[in-house]
Amino acid sequence: MGEDRWLAGAFEKVKEALSHRDVSTIASGSGGALEDGSIRLRVLNRIALISTEGWSVVWQDGGEPDPDMKVVLLHYLLGAPGRLDGTLISYRDVEGGSLYYSVFHQRAIAPMVNMFENDPAALDRSAIALGGARVQRGDMSFDFLFFPFLLVNISFWKGDEEVPTTGNILFDASAARALRAEDLAHLSGDFVRYLRRGKM
Repeated sequence: MGEDRWLAGAFEKVKEALSHRDVSTIASGSGGALEDGSIRLRVLNRIALISTEGWSVVWQDGGEPDPDMKVVLLHYLLGAPGRLDGTLISYRDVEGGSLYYSVFHQRAIAPMVNMFENDPAALDRSAIALGGARVQRGDMSFDFLFFPFLLVNISFWKGDEEVPTTGNILFDASAARALRAEDLAHLSGDFVRYLRRGKM
């Protein structure tokens, strides 16, 4: 119930804040395109259509994002980072990240490691299906453009009899301008669920 109240309150607040911004600036700053009263924004391998009147969010190919993803997406539009920085940061580098780190780890990193530590091939399939690009970091690593100006990296280090398998989720430094720590925890938790399904 507390989570539902947070979502409802956050949704109304961000819609109100966006209503006072210039929509063309929002579109360009987020990497979206303004088309026929909506902002067209890529989210991983799908396209979201965001109405610039009521700030409703739907998928171009049908359906709607989950409520928490709607809030994260609208917060991203409000943050409108404008560009990728090209430098990776950890969750703890985001303001408030140290305070929320245990929540972030529980929602995202721990489930990701538990899910894929014994089946790296499944991770590879899911990552590629979601538009991930293989990169040289750890034993297995992928970069994803979650939003046009927000890159997410996941990395795994295989364990052995003495050392457990570990994983990490990093972000382009633009994330610190675009989203708060709580948003990034929600985004990362949703992202891991998408990885489990191999689709959004």
